[in-house]
Amino acid sequence: MAYGLLFGGILMEVFGSFFLKRANGFRNLIPTLMVLVGYFSSLVLVTLAMQRLPLGVTYAMWAGLGTFTTVVLAVVVYRERLSLSRLSGLLAIVIGAILLNI
Repeated sequence: MAYGLLFGGILMEVFGSFFLKRANGFRNLIPTLMVLVGYFSSLVLVTLAMQRLPLGVTYAMWAGLGTFTTVVLAVVVYRERLSLSRLSGLLAIVIGAILLNI
């Protein structure tokens, strides 16, 4: 259950991050509301997950997997470039998240 809450929190953080670009400096109302809903929901879900999971593991997975998923989404949707250094960074994030859970 705790990991389900954590992954829900990660998805909501990615949802909020996705709309940051579309919010255009908080000038566009609907994307701005999506950012707020995404981040607020993420914080609630991650806080609930931390009742059962260690802080370090929870935060590392939330930040790492959220970053990884946001970068992949940016490459696919916004056609951002994925260089060798970015790919290496993403690999390091995934390895770090795995090692923290071992």
